[in-house]
Amino acid sequence: MNQPETQAIAPSQRERIYRRNFFFFLSDGVLFMVAMGVISSTTVIPDFVRRLTDSEILIGFSGTMFSIGFTLPQLFVARYIVRHANKKWWFVGPNIPVRFVVLTFSLLLMWLGKDRPELVLVLFFVCYGVAALGDGLVGVPWADLAGTSLDSRWRARLFGWQSAVTGVIMLGVAPLIAIILGGATFPDNYALLFGISGVLFVLSIIPGVFFRELPGGKALDKVPSFGEFLPDLGRVLRDDVPFRAILITRIFTSLFAMAGPFYIGFATVQLGMSSEVAVPALLAMQIIGSVSGALLYTWLGARNNLLYIRLALLGGAMWPLTALLAAAVGPLPLYIGYLMSGLTVTNLIFSYQNWVVTYATPDRRPIYVGLFSTISAVVALIAPFIGGTIAESFGYLPLFVFAMLMAFSALFVTLRYLRNTRMEEEPREVAVSSGTV
Repeated sequence: MNQPETQAIAPSQRERIYRRNFFFFLSDGVLFMVAMGVISSTTVIPDFVRRLTDSEILIGFSGTMFSIGFTLPQLFVARYIVRHANKKWWFVGPNIPVRFVVLTFSLLLMWLGKDRPELVLVLFFVCYGVAALGDGLVGVPWADLAGTSLDSRWRARLFGWQSAVTGVIMLGVAPLIAIILGGATFPDNYALLFGISGVLFVLSIIPGVFFRELPGGKALDKVPSFGEFLPDLGRVLRDDVPFRAILITRIFTSLFAMAGPFYIGFATVQLGMSSEVAVPALLAMQIIGSVSGALLYTWLGARNNLLYIRLALLGGAMWPLTALLAAAVGPLPLYIGYLMSGLTVTNLIFSYQNWVVTYATPDRRPIYVGLFSTISAVVALIAPFIGGTIAESFGYLPLFVFAMLMAFSALFVTLRYLRNTRMEEEPREVAVSSGTV
């Protein structure tokens, strides 16, 4: 439908709409997440880039690039879409050209072959960056749609089931990735993976067309000028303590996650594992963890989102800890670390998003989502250079120690400044303790 309904909707009818939307949101999310999983940012992408360059900074940047591109433009998009009550086509429209980009890169990679690695590297960063920025354009409209066209119960189910279904599918895909990487020569093996991912991205365009948009926030009469918009953002950061606390938690999480692309390099370079073994095996452990974590979030996220965030941060700290243990005793602890990363980190990002969407009022949701995402992106943009510099100058182990400290810092903020309360439909999900951030 093209316009949000303005008439009153009976609770029973609203519930039917939620259920219908859940199916299409889930279809969109699973197609997108499986496409991302086939070219995993913690295994496949860093290993691909490592074959083209030995720069640890570029390798680290490749692993966080999509997250950066996805979140960076959202604040600027939010400034424009507040003029529109209907957000659906702000999501569907840009999807149509953008989700062909990865498929296009796979064809270019197959055409160029292995004789021009510098050009392949440039084209990868251009295409991957365009895909990420394009998805960033639709991030705020998607979050607003999820906030208005699903309630908090259905959103938690969506995030949980999306992760669980994706994980189950990826358990079957992981052996296929191993066969492709081991059976074909470089770069044809990676071109095939990008091609499979690209086809799934294209298919993910379809479900969004069928979203049924419910009434949300009121449209503004005009786009706010920067003289109005920027001071408003400053007031949010200055006065809204719960939001500031969750934002600081997200920043610490970005600094913790910056080590993600380096674990696979640590496994292949320092522990001596081959890419053909390390990439699919560690990816499989991560997928098993993500399925288990998704089922946990489906249940716990609908009841106590903040408790899940705390538990996930504690579990996420085990990833760098197990890498430190692996340096002393061999690769086995690293398998456990990837299992814990899937169990916690994958769904942690969903839980942050759910917190912000639930916390903000419908009128303010685009601004809150955009501000949260863009500040997170700025930190994520800097983080790979910090991580790459630490890895190049001091080695992997100091980087993992730093990542572990960041995870515990994020956990401290949630324990110190946010009370554990039950998720509700009201715009305030958490209360603030006596401290300030």
